[in-house]
Amino acid sequence: MPQMPDKDPSFWALALTALRENGLAMVLTFALTWLRIQYDAKETTPWRQFIEATLGALIVMVVGLTVKEFGFSIAWSFATAGFIGVLGVEWARQLGRRWAERKADEL
Repeated sequence: MPQMPDKDPSFWALALTALRENGLAMVLTFALTWLRIQYDAKETTPWRQFIEATLGALIVMVVGLTVKEFGFSIAWSFATAGFIGVLGVEWARQLGRRWAERKADEL
């Protein structure tokens, strides 16, 4: 039987640190997204509602990690949490697509 490689707990330490630092913004995004979905009544199944709210929270976590890496204020992640929560994941996807198309046209 092959030996298991040595496990490095630093991944879990980094994941817990990211959740600790961005957890409040992620919860805010999840709650706002869930409430917006309930208000709009576009997603009918609870599973799809949960997935969209979770995607919004994960987007905010990535933005929070990026903001921290560039040395900007953590307020940017809260601003993103508000925008994603109120406007939705689909709006963020369309905005990212337009930005990428513009950058591709510049090349």
